[in-house]
Amino acid sequence: MKKMLFLAVAAMLAFLPAIAGAETGAVKLPPCTEYTLKNGLKVFIMESREVPLVTIQLLVGAGSAMDDPGAEGIANLTGRLLTKGAAGLSADQIAGAIEEIGGVVSVNTGRDYATVDGDFLAKDLARGLDIMGKVVLSPDFPKDDVDREIGLVVAEIQGAKEQPSATASREFVRALLGDHPYAHPVDGSEPSVGAMTREKVLDFYQKRYVPAGAILAVVGDVDAAKAFDIVKAKFDGWKGEAAKAAAIPALAAKKSVGRSLVVINKTDATQSQIRIGNVSVARNTPDYFPLLVTNSVLGGGFTSRLMDEIRVNRGLSYGARSGFNHLKAGGFFGVYTYTKNKSLRETIDVALEQVRKIRDEKISDTELAKTKRYITGLFPFDIERNGDLAGWITDLTYHGIPLDFVEGYCANVDRVTPDDAQRVAREQMWVDNDLILLVTNYDEVKAQLGGLGEARVIELDQVK
Repeated sequence: MKKMLFLAVAAMLAFLPAIAGAETGAVKLPPCTEYTLKNGLKVFIMESREVPLVTIQLLVGAGSAMDDPGAEGIANLTGRLLTKGAAGLSADQIAGAIEEIGGVVSVNTGRDYATVDGDFLAKDLARGLDIMGKVVLSPDFPKDDVDREIGLVVAEIQGAKEQPSATASREFVRALLGDHPYAHPVDGSEPSVGAMTREKVLDFYQKRYVPAGAILAVVGDVDAAKAFDIVKAKFDGWKGEAAKAAAIPALAAKKSVGRSLVVINKTDATQSQIRIGNVSVARNTPDYFPLLVTNSVLGGGFTSRLMDEIRVNRGLSYGARSGFNHLKAGGFFGVYTYTKNKSLRETIDVALEQVRKIRDEKISDTELAKTKRYITGLFPFDIERNGDLAGWITDLTYHGIPLDFVEGYCANVDRVTPDDAQRVAREQMWVDNDLILLVTNYDEVKAQLGGLGEARVIELDQVK
């Protein structure tokens, strides 16, 4: 019954603005208080009173870029195992405790960091934090569960190979970034995950799940001082600093000089997956907003140029998009689409022409104004829920960006000029210096690839 109540209230939240003035595009964050525990854990309490709910998010620097060499995927596996047994409780007992108070707890691992997220009724903040504390501070990593989870991850990796889109996106990053720690998939490979043990998981946990550098956000219908007392009681005794490790090396923009062509040969493919791009800039780039607006024009929405030219005008595909992935030590830009094998080259040429056009010709005032309205009109939906706000707090803090980034978001979008857009397009969106990766039937399409460079062909069964 409690779970049904929680879900009903959460559904109501989808229709309620969490930010004052969101209806008009003006953004004013709720009150937020920052604390730092003696162990280095940064704590943010944001009082958002619209509904009797609370979200807790804990960010730790335990992303896949910190995977041990030869153990790619260990960060992801460790995160998945946190809720499988902790403080003497089994996975079923942990799930039962969460269910009893109508809550939700999840763990998500990315390239830079991992997050432990909890959603609860506000009155259950202490109980929710107690459960999350057990999961984070006292995981047991039962051997049977470790072995079972390893098998599940391997099966998921194998299953993903049967999805051409997933294979293309994963191998695009790997081919583009090479030996960089960001290059390998977050979930690892069949060989690396298959060789993992409980001891390796425990070692990674002890080195990376530490309070120094971690960030905890509590957002919801709470009193900041009282909420902080609850957090402090649970997490003040958390000990440890991250084990010494080489800093993640910076990704230099435009790593691909000249054209690189990689083809993953899927002999039964009737459609071709297409990825085009290059290395780009980090999350804290001063060009974040010009890049956001320019990419939205090119391929960031349903009415973008790529969608118009590839889907609407030519009927080459149902979908085409572009995007920047900004990370701590750099990032990458990509164009993502697919088409029938027989129209592969036409689709590549159309995509490259749209990139060339946005570099060579300034965006008109009319198109720029329309794009800005689109971005600022959607932004309130990105900050309306407690979980959205918690995510902004932890992510911005991790990247060293002040929280007023959120309040200035729409104004900074509006400041982008046609000159700004053309400059960042020329600096970060490449036509001739790029990687093109395809998942396709090579024999069927190779006659179309002339002029794109010498193809490096990889058989699908060689992809790990």
